[in-house]
Amino acid sequence: MIEVDPARRVKLRIEYERLAEMHPSDLAEILEDLAPAERDAVFTSLDEEVAAEALEEVDPKLQKSLLEKLDEERIADIVEEMDPGAAADLLAELPEEQSDAILEEMEPEERQEVSELLEFDEDSAAGCMTTDFVYLGTDARVSQVGPALRSFDGDIEGVTEIYLLDEKRILRGSVSLARLVMAQPDTRLMVLAEPRVLSCPADLHQNDLAELFDKYNLHALPVVDAQERMVGVVQADHVISFLREKL
Repeated sequence: MIEVDPARRVKLRIEYERLAEMHPSDLAEILEDLAPAERDAVFTSLDEEVAAEALEEVDPKLQKSLLEKLDEERIADIVEEMDPGAAADLLAELPEEQSDAILEEMEPEERQEVSELLEFDEDSAAGCMTTDFVYLGTDARVSQVGPALRSFDGDIEGVTEIYLLDEKRILRGSVSLARLVMAQPDTRLMVLAEPRVLSCPADLHQNDLAELFDKYNLHALPVVDAQERMVGVVQADHVISFLREKL
């Protein structure tokens, strides 16, 4: 049972904690099935990180409904915990005045990331990429991978490769995490890197992007700008979501 009375909500702390332990997709499904008042009661009880994960999984129309009763500061706290690409998609669906107000409440670094993504066409590779990815220099060694992963602020579960960028941020190679397991700490990453690195231009349409993922059976695909600098990564789950929407 969901208690919608704020004065009695404290009694349901244990139940809400169990909700927070659920997979975001399952939590999103529960939110979609609840009546509006119950849905608001559950969503407002979640901490920012859990709310962000659930918000990424629900339908865009429901996203806006869940945010209606929250002020811009609270929304900003949640949006900061979201994947930058998902955050940009969310803000693009909101009225411009509200979107701008939320951006103003965000921390400078997160605000800049999301603002840059809002400039891209939502049907392009850049429009569905994340700017959170792990990279090292072309002279890096295996021993540097651990610290790089530990300092990564994004979704660590989405990391499948370490990207190697030169001083101009041009993509020179990538190494799968699987290849790093048996490697010696002093091995140069370029020695382990794939000989051919696939990437796509930022303005590639999502239809063509989906064909690339299908053709090469990709888990992730780097996105580069007009100067060949790496600017983000499209992950397979974004492509799957796009294809599901077309059905």
